[in-house]
Amino acid sequence: MSSATDTDRFIGREREMADLSAALDRAFEGRGGLALLVGEPGIGKTRLTQELTAKAGDRGALVAWGACYEDGSAPPYWPWSQAIRSLLAEPSDAILTALDTRAAVIAEIVPEIKVMMPDLESPPEVDPGQARFRLFDAMASFLSGASASQPMVVVLDDLHWADRSTLDLLEFVAREVSSTHMLLVGGYRDMELSRRHPLSESLATLARVQGFQRIPLRGLESTDV
Repeated sequence: MSSATDTDRFIGREREMADLSAALDRAFEGRGGLALLVGEPGIGKTRLTQELTAKAGDRGALVAWGACYEDGSAPPYWPWSQAIRSLLAEPSDAILTALDTRAAVIAEIVPEIKVMMPDLESPPEVDPGQARFRLFDAMASFLSGASASQPMVVVLDDLHWADRSTLDLLEFVAREVSSTHMLLVGGYRDMELSRRHPLSESLATLARVQGFQRIPLRGLESTDV
């Protein structure tokens, strides 16, 4: 019978982990990026991401994690909301400072902020297009500011289930990440993408972003099995 240590031991994926570790190194140096892990269900995308975030945490990085859901019942921006909640669970001074003037806007998708800051005033009414840009700018600025004093890894898992709003925000943040101490990591199943899938459209945009990496995962080598 395998021990818990044997069961949890990370096996294989040396090349993929080397690519991710190099991306993490660049983020620590202030050259952030976006890495997308691609593969079929059960191939190990989430497990590889967990190994990366464990290494990042050991090096002192902040880790924020969000995931999309299959049934489509989650509200817009759901994985982003989850990621912000994870940062606010035990917020550092750097997180609170970065949140500061952006709190009212980000609270529109993370209502817990209003509980943390009961005196927070709602942002002024603007048309939907301006409100959307204001949210995107606030999120990108908050994440960039928070990572300035402590490197950060933001994970968005199961992007093949992402709604259009989540992907639009990912495109916006990804364009801003190259000069930050932040690494964005996403995972998706390529076998589920049609040419009309929202993620297919986003991938064409993301592929042009500085610091973008697509890391395909296939079956393990026979020695690893």
